Amino acid sequence: VADLPSFPLPAPLTPAVDPMRPVRPLKVFFLNVGQGDAAYIELPNGQNALIDAGPSRSKTGYLATFLAEHSVTKLDNVVLTHPHADHYTGLRYVFTNIPVVNFYDTQADNTGTAVDEAIRAQAREIGAKTIYPAAGDMLGWAAGEVQVKVLNACSTPVMSGSGQFLNDCSIVLKITYQNTSMLFTGDLQEDVEAELVAAFGAGLKSDVLKVGHHGSQFSSGAAFLAAVKPRDAVISVGKNSYGHPTPEVRARLAAAGALLHRTDTDGTIEYTIGSGSASFSSLDSLASLKY
Repeated sequence: VADLPSFPLPAPLTPAVDPMRPVRPLKVFFLNVGQGDAAYIELPNGQNALIDAGPSRSKTGYLATFLAEHSVTKLDNVVLTHPHADHYTGLRYVFTNIPVVNFYDTQADNTGTAVDEAIRAQAREIGAKTIYPAAGDMLGWAAGEVQVKVLNACSTPVMSGSGQFLNDCSIVLKITYQNTSMLFTGDLQEDVEAELVAAFGAGLKSDVLKVGHHGSQFSSGAAFLAAVKPRDAVISVGKNSYGHPTPEVRARLAAAGALLHRTDTDGTIEYTIGSGSASFSSLDSLASLKY
């Protein structure tokens, strides 16, 4: 009998995640930084991320105190959603005191200040890799376990002193883990929210919405909320003269069926995604700290 030709057997498929390994949690801390934005994320692979850094560069400020209390000695991923001071000022502290691996930034230059460019130069000086994500990109944070999709960004150079223009350049991220999704919107306003609804439709659906622009009436439009369908909404807000969060936004969120969480009333808010469950809690021990 003639020998039959032999072919190599296909390599066995290796799952991205070991199904026998216990599910490790993903934790998000919406930080009580006052009138500004900062969210710290502990990823299930042991790495971490910081989305915006709030309005204080002080070594005794809330961001610095939180990072010290959580023994953060390195940041794997830092995101500046857009160049406004209530989002970037804390990066002065971060880039002075903590090593950073990846720095995700827009290419929007705020012509009303030189501070944003100074902070970007500081990131380069400490050796952080600057990345300009574009809409549709997937970021490699805990790849195979966590999906991080970019839905909006100004990924090509633009210059403006317009507050609305810079808000609309906000890096928007949808983060999904264990079939639970969170949408981080920076200060995105209704005009670009409409563009995202047209581009992504049902793909915007998320369990948790980090409410845009601290609850400004110009964000969180009804059509956008109808697409996101948030179960919970988190507003990062402090004492302010803008009326944030406005009654209009609170009413729209209530009409969308979202349970509201606020850093000015709840303090720092921890959201934990585990195996088949997700839950909110308030960090009372830190809530009393001043901004």
